[in-house]
Amino acid sequence: MNICKRLLLPVFIITFISVIVIACNTEKKKADPPAKIDYLNFKDSVMKAVEPDSTHTKNFFDETGFAPGKDSIKDLLVKMDTQWKRESAFMHRYDSLKKKIKNAPGFSPEEKEIIAENIKAVDSFLFAKRDTTLKDSTAVSTCKEKECLVYAEVDKSKQKLYLWIMGELKDSFLVSTGKGKNYETPVMSLHPDGPVLTKYSSKKFPGGSYLGLGNMPYAVFIRDGYAVHGTTTGNFAKLGTKASHGCIRLHPDNAKVFNALVKSVGIGQTWISVKDSIP
Repeated sequence: MNICKRLLLPVFIITFISVIVIACNTEKKKADPPAKIDYLNFKDSVMKAVEPDSTHTKNFFDETGFAPGKDSIKDLLVKMDTQWKRESAFMHRYDSLKKKIKNAPGFSPEEKEIIAENIKAVDSFLFAKRDTTLKDSTAVSTCKEKECLVYAEVDKSKQKLYLWIMGELKDSFLVSTGKGKNYETPVMSLHPDGPVLTKYSSKKFPGGSYLGLGNMPYAVFIRDGYAVHGTTTGNFAKLGTKASHGCIRLHPDNAKVFNALVKSVGIGQTWISVKDSIP
């Protein structure tokens, strides 16, 4: 009996200590702050991503009669919805035909990835618009400005975009906002309404194509057709001055980073402010 007592005592002590350690570790895990976004590593990884084939210039999201700030984004998206379905069916037939002629796909993997990404983005965006009861959970947010994970603050007087990550200023980019009375970029402060696209082009305001991604690559639509997007090579020298038709132009490298950030955190955790000036 004494032997049993002597054996049970150490076991009881070890068990008691284990319970205390586990409880402490659990409390510690609960108290840990959320992981921060490592902006520099994120930016490096985005910039190392392989660019698409620069010889590919066809863009089935082209819309010849759309003017940002004047025309309804809903009408544009309905047209895009119809157009991508037609293009998707055509692509399938064309791809099958080319496979019969040669042992190679009709579209490169990079092109297919871009097309699939845009189809998915537009389709989900239109679905959410049609049924407001089925909003994406990422769009539900009570954050505002620097409270959001990603905050873009545009100063029209300085023609600069200040990028805030989790309330900390991490970067700044030269921009081009609207030039002239008819194309002035309006003051606004809101969550972007979407969609967020890698490839987009507008033939209403032509300006070539950037690496096959159209003349508005890496577009994040804010509202009413206004977007933050990359620009083409011929407009690089204009960054830092008013030069656009109302959208907010960035260098494509910077637009690519911003686009990837918005896709990563969601439009519900993104806030964009356009101001006449920032004190």
